[in-house]
Amino acid sequence: MSAWEQLGLLASAHLDIFILVAGALVVVSLVLAAAALGMALRLRRRYTGLMMDRDGLDLEGLLGHHGELLQKGLRDCEDMEARLDKAEKQLQLTVAGVGLVRYNAFRETGSDLSFSLALLDRDRNGVVLTSLFGRNESRCYGKPVEQGQSNYHLSEEEKQALEEAGSRINVSVTSTHRRRGR
Repeated sequence: MSAWEQLGLLASAHLDIFILVAGALVVVSLVLAAAALGMALRLRRRYTGLMMDRDGLDLEGLLGHHGELLQKGLRDCEDMEARLDKAEKQLQLTVAGVGLVRYNAFRETGSDLSFSLALLDRDRNGVVLTSLFGRNESRCYGKPVEQGQSNYHLSEEEKQALEEAGSRINVSVTSTHRRRGR
């Protein structure tokens, strides 16, 4: 018997096993193909998300786009810092500390109708205003203040109002710096 004939007999005897193995290989191949398709679809969704749903954009284009966004963000940040510095300089000149002392300047009046009011900016420059109320007349005085001092004589009430205004400046400056992380 020739080799071909022997191979034919062997093939016919094991045909069932051969078909079973071939079928198993087909099933395994289909499962692997389905798994590969699922992975490809997930990768496609991630890629589309990464590309920000922009058709025709490749990775180089995406990186360029992100670079432009980063540059714009940095410019916006610099603009905001400049605006904040300008606002802080303007804020430096606004009233930051207020001190008010009410008192009875004259014995013949029945209440604390006189007052001294200190208004200071963050550099402790400003004014002390005093109103003395009497039964027959009232008087108002204004005294300039530079760096927490006045060249004019200050009454005890004016000094007290100036001290109160100065103490409020320290509190507001500290809380502002704490908020900004300084």
